[in-house]
Amino acid sequence: RAPSVDDARRSELAHEAAVKRTLHAPHAPMMVVSKVLRVGALRAGTSCSAGSFRQLATAASASRKVLDVATPADVKRGGVPIDEAGGNVSLVERTLSWKPLLLPSGRLTVASRDLFTPSNDPLTHTADDIGSYFQLDGSTSAFSDVFYHTGFCGSEAEIKKLKAAAIMVRRPGLDLRDELLALQHGGGLADTPGFIVNGPRGCGKSYTLNYALAAAHEAGWLVVNLPRASDWTHGLGARSTQAPNEAYRVTDPNYFKEVPAHIKADPAWADVYDNPDATANLLLSVYLSQKSKLAAIPIKEPERIAHYAAAATDQASGPTLADMLSLVALDRYNSFNEFPMPLRPVVDFFAELQTVTEFPVLLAVDGWNYWQHPTNSKHWRSHRPLHASELLVPRLIGDVEAYGGSMANGVMLCAVSHAGASRPALPRQMRKYFVPPVDWRRPGLGGRHPRLLDAIRQVPAYGSRELQAALEFYALAGLLRNQSLQEQLRSGALRRKVNLMTSGVGEDVFKLCQAM
Repeated sequence: RAPSVDDARRSELAHEAAVKRTLHAPHAPMMVVSKVLRVGALRAGTSCSAGSFRQLATAASASRKVLDVATPADVKRGGVPIDEAGGNVSLVERTLSWKPLLLPSGRLTVASRDLFTPSNDPLTHTADDIGSYFQLDGSTSAFSDVFYHTGFCGSEAEIKKLKAAAIMVRRPGLDLRDELLALQHGGGLADTPGFIVNGPRGCGKSYTLNYALAAAHEAGWLVVNLPRASDWTHGLGARSTQAPNEAYRVTDPNYFKEVPAHIKADPAWADVYDNPDATANLLLSVYLSQKSKLAAIPIKEPERIAHYAAAATDQASGPTLADMLSLVALDRYNSFNEFPMPLRPVVDFFAELQTVTEFPVLLAVDGWNYWQHPTNSKHWRSHRPLHASELLVPRLIGDVEAYGGSMANGVMLCAVSHAGASRPALPRQMRKYFVPPVDWRRPGLGGRHPRLLDAIRQVPAYGSRELQAALEFYALAGLLRNQSLQEQLRSGALRRKVNLMTSGVGEDVFKLCQAM
């Protein structure tokens, strides 16, 4: 008999099942770094073609080497090098492998041939790839060298739910990538302080930052990523203003040692505090993710050269930035468990970062506007809340024009956050001491900060093509399983309904698809 529509559908399902049987089980590379780094699990995959069917998968042979902190299990197996310089932490090289993500049954059928980009390298993406997805897998080094250690900017709820580290190619990301690369090739990095990524809540500002970070890393930049500015104002990994957040005076010898001489001598630093957990987390993640590049950057200031000379791996060529941060990463200061903690490495690192010329430098801060608000910590023996500008790291790098404008070969890239933990308002009695926070939601910033307008790069809500691609991707990954939506997804009726309910806001689209 002549084949019917049902026969064609059964043939398609049989082919799909055969494809999935040839794939391996999913695998979750673990992000295990130290006591101050959050432990998370991400399942990552890439697209491959099996006939006309595209999978969130990759060949089992795809793998990458990463530097990680040795666990007790690694020590028992042997082969962990002992730090002859007296460090309390040992490092080990691990192999990350990506395996296919088995797609759940009952999901909606998607013609996924054009849902993924031909390449996962963000440097090769063009305007034709807008609305398509690329995956951070073993075919590039961005995940293993950056995001494995620092985590992604923004909420990782979507990545954990879908079990796939895929990012949509969007126009704001392409424009930001091209602007950064144009500055690099045109010699304009020294003349450009930085950019501020702004836009409505939930429209993908953090994902735009992730895209720019991945592109800069693939282009050979030194990438310093601060994915959560709230780690200093609210506490490491905090999700609310009620989270515990301990900050200590940088001049208090009970909590800090190795304090730079200029901080000791200047009375203005007496009321500056630091969150040691957040700062140690930053230095450790930068060291693990960028060690090879840091090792090629010598320390330039004479007094710092003399201070770190004993830690130099190569005594003939002198200490490098990797040698500076290794003292913290390997805990050669013996402060892993107890105070006092060394203060000098973070001060010296950001001072030296301004002088780096060996690589283009991208210093990225997500949730940067948290540093314009009070924190949930208080002054010593007082009920007065600490302002973020009274914390060490925000004080050092919180001003894009001051710090970014002083970088010899780099820029700052800051993203504004309208979500996450609530930002405390500035009490009336403190307004004579601190500038009120910028209202980033007002058009033109209300005319109060004209100097910032040229640096702002807007991220809009999804367009029609992007929204349809997002729905198809969620359907492919199994988030949409309501079979009554199949025809609406194919015809575009579902896209129009979702757009009416969400206005194309990506965060709301994801939540609505979860409900569906």
